[in-house]
Amino acid sequence: MKAIVSVATLLLMGLGSCSTQTNSETRPASVVAGAPLPGADDSEEIVHGIVYFSTDNGLTWKNKSKGLPAETSIGLGGIAVSGNRLALLSKHNGLYFFDSREDKWMNIPTDQQLIQNNPGALLFYQDRIYAGTQSGGVFYSDNDGKSWSTLNTGLNSLTIRKFAEIDHTLYAATNSGLYAYNNQRNEWELEYGNNTLQVNGLTVFDGKIYIATSQGAFSSPTGRRDWKKIFSNGALHNIGSDDKALYAMVYNELFSSFDKGSSWQKIQTGLPAGLYTFNVIPFNNTILAGQWDGVYRKDKGSGSWKFSGTGLPERLAVTNMTGYAGTIVVSGSERKLRTGMSADQHRLLLPDQVCKAVIMKDFSF
Repeated sequence: MKAIVSVATLLLMGLGSCSTQTNSETRPASVVAGAPLPGADDSEEIVHGIVYFSTDNGLTWKNKSKGLPAETSIGLGGIAVSGNRLALLSKHNGLYFFDSREDKWMNIPTDQQLIQNNPGALLFYQDRIYAGTQSGGVFYSDNDGKSWSTLNTGLNSLTIRKFAEIDHTLYAATNSGLYAYNNQRNEWELEYGNNTLQVNGLTVFDGKIYIATSQGAFSSPTGRRDWKKIFSNGALHNIGSDDKALYAMVYNELFSSFDKGSSWQKIQTGLPAGLYTFNVIPFNNTILAGQWDGVYRKDKGSGSWKFSGTGLPERLAVTNMTGYAGTIVVSGSERKLRTGMSADQHRLLLPDQVCKAVIMKDFSF
């Protein structure tokens, strides 16, 4: 397979580094390249699944892609939860809701203007659904996705990477900083940043907002705009937290901090070398990490990560991860074979080959 872009270009586009090193020593023999997955019925399910559920803290996974077309791609942040509602935003067919009674996804015909602007992030906030796009800014719907309007007043960038609700305020991470929505003035206000600060993720921890950016990590007490740099060891792809720690996801390693960002420790042991983590989430007494080749888990307080992919397709890049009604929901980026690839080739790809084959926009937005 011929590489399309250089490693340097991948770093600039938010894809991180590629590595020929694998992590087979931490993976069960049944899930190394080429081996069949336990419980897999046929090769089509292995290749085509894009959304998976786990009801046992990430130990095993079930394909929950019924109702999604063969060509389905989901951007970063493209799955949202609100109460008993689970939704995803696909790049080609728009909004879907999961119907638990039918055990399948139901499409809501979606405004073509939204789809044409390359949708990615999705969030339920108050009585609206918000969608972020690569080139059209913020869209919102008051009627569960039946119609959409734009909401871009005050934004200096129309590239929306993530949404978050923190302390009853809606935040948008963009290519020109972090913005907060002012409900009284009906416009976005710059919370922190400038035209060169790409904000890739955000979280809240112990009364502070933490943002992952192209220039490191920053934090501020909520509502004060007193931002300080807390991580200088490279650009961050994302940032997460649980009840005790912060997790900084740089483009080749994972770090944690138990003192609000004053000091950081590498916690890469057990994860693939040279491949970055997309998400870290707590669930019950477990911490889960979405990686280029599946899901890794560790109990809180344990030292190393363990591969936990029983039921997942081989080498699924887990780009989205969230909790929903006692269930862990994960998704990959694409539900289809790459052009010119066979099912066997797809299952045998190593992480560095996946990195070279990937379509850039799927992992950038």
